[in-house]
Amino acid sequence: APGGLFVDHKKGEVTEMKSKLRDSSIDKDPMQKRAIMERVVGYMTLGIDMSPLFSEMIMATATKDLVQKKMCYLYLSNYASMQSEMALLVINTLQKDFHDEDPMVRGLALRCLCSLRVNNILEYLVDPVVKGLNDPSPYVRKTAIMCVLRIRDLSEDIIPDRQLVHQIYNRLSDRDPQVVANAVHALLELQGRSGLSLLIGNKSIIIRLLQRIKEFNEWSQCLILDVISEFKPNSDDERFEIMNFLDERLSHGNSS
Repeated sequence: APGGLFVDHKKGEVTEMKSKLRDSSIDKDPMQKRAIMERVVGYMTLGIDMSPLFSEMIMATATKDLVQKKMCYLYLSNYASMQSEMALLVINTLQKDFHDEDPMVRGLALRCLCSLRVNNILEYLVDPVVKGLNDPSPYVRKTAIMCVLRIRDLSEDIIPDRQLVHQIYNRLSDRDPQVVANAVHALLELQGRSGLSLLIGNKSIIIRLLQRIKEFNEWSQCLILDVISEFKPNSDDERFEIMNFLDERLSHGNSS
């Protein structure tokens, strides 16, 4: 049948790709290695079973090529739950990359670690996330903040035990606007109305957010403005102060 011929053909290609991924000579040609990985990820997204390449893709993470590493992480996050006997190897690989000198590698490794659907992932996830909240790189910090929501989904008890709300609250004064926006989003997700009260109950936070409103992207501005709309000024002076900060935003042409 035509369908069977297609499957057999793809099985043959999987065997070919396995051989090429193991070929050390191809490692010397990053573009050729990328092309192979693009085929692996492309077939994976089409629903073709690429799990036989799991060992090869783990070994392929040992590269300085960020594009290759991204594709490896995408593959591993998709198949780790199906390869439970090798899940620990994946976790060890990601933990190693989390200590890489390149902040993009650290952030991507943390994001991939957070996305894994494997047993006992929580015990390997908490410490990197806590460390990531104070990483020198804003990319790692903003990633770590969103990973706290994953921790909450796995175990709500960890949030107070590791004082994660307090740590995210401290990131509201971060120098990077996307870290601040992620912190606001996470506080609202973690604490609901209590998180909102934390934000609007402190005038200095509201003023700081207003002062930096131009630094945020449009999605983040909408989030910040939603929070600010809940703030109740204590006087006309406070009200006018807020309106002055928002004057340009209120006249903005974007309907969002």
